[in-house]
Amino acid sequence: MEEEVKNRSVPSDAELPTPAMPLHSANFRFFKNPLYTVDQVRNVKITHRPPMGIRDTVALSGVGIMRTVFDKVTGYPNLNSEGAWLHRILFLETVAGVPGFVAGMMRHMRSLRRMQRDQGWIHTLLEEAENERMHLLTFMNLKQPGILFRMAVLMTQGVFANGFFAAYMLSPQLCHRFVGYLEEEAVRTYTHCLQVIDTPGSALHEWNWHPAPEIAKEYWRLAPDATMRDVIEVVRADEACHRHVNHVFSSIDYDKRNPFGPQGVPELGIAPDEKVEVPIQNSAQVAH
Repeated sequence: MEEEVKNRSVPSDAELPTPAMPLHSANFRFFKNPLYTVDQVRNVKITHRPPMGIRDTVALSGVGIMRTVFDKVTGYPNLNSEGAWLHRILFLETVAGVPGFVAGMMRHMRSLRRMQRDQGWIHTLLEEAENERMHLLTFMNLKQPGILFRMAVLMTQGVFANGFFAAYMLSPQLCHRFVGYLEEEAVRTYTHCLQVIDTPGSALHEWNWHPAPEIAKEYWRLAPDATMRDVIEVVRADEACHRHVNHVFSSIDYDKRNPFGPQGVPELGIAPDEKVEVPIQNSAQVAH
């Protein structure tokens, strides 16, 4: 190989074009995340799309059961320490990173089988999976989980990933509606988190001045003096994007062109059938 490079029959690494994905300072690459405006991150709304038909009802019921069980296990919303909040967030992000990757893989395999283009869905779904993984890596700068936590993640991932895979084979629309409802709950949780941060004396109040991890500053292109509160705002904006995208994916034909392309509709938005809910000011009541 070295001889071929010397003979100019094969280009060297220095002659190859620069990859489209940005290079992190630690020499790994990630999908380029949207650059939000201040108004966008601060004006994210809690919304809910009322179920329309049996498929939507099944999806909403599934999310409701998962949330109820997880709230009971973690003691939410009565999280009285930073560690308790981080345990909840870390675990949720390990689950949230599964659907986009499974759905993207399923559509990738379908494109190969049919020998046809995918209409642009795969990239959006993989971006979603990468985005959720970046949430996890960001929060791991604040807390490193122990062995029992990691075992719980392993078991949950095994059940959820395989279950979602099987469900996606049967009904992709059901799965995207499920993820849309799951992201509605994520927006609720991070809205609650922001309220806790803004409460003097709370477990997270110091996040108002706690510096954001470097990985977060690079990924979201935050200001050099960005804080953990700024991180929570952009993470919530990401979840609002996933909420909107998956509700739209569930409502359109499976073979229709992805409307969220470079010249398409913005991902951070509210569909006509999503109803805006006014968040309750008492943080303990926002959790349901």
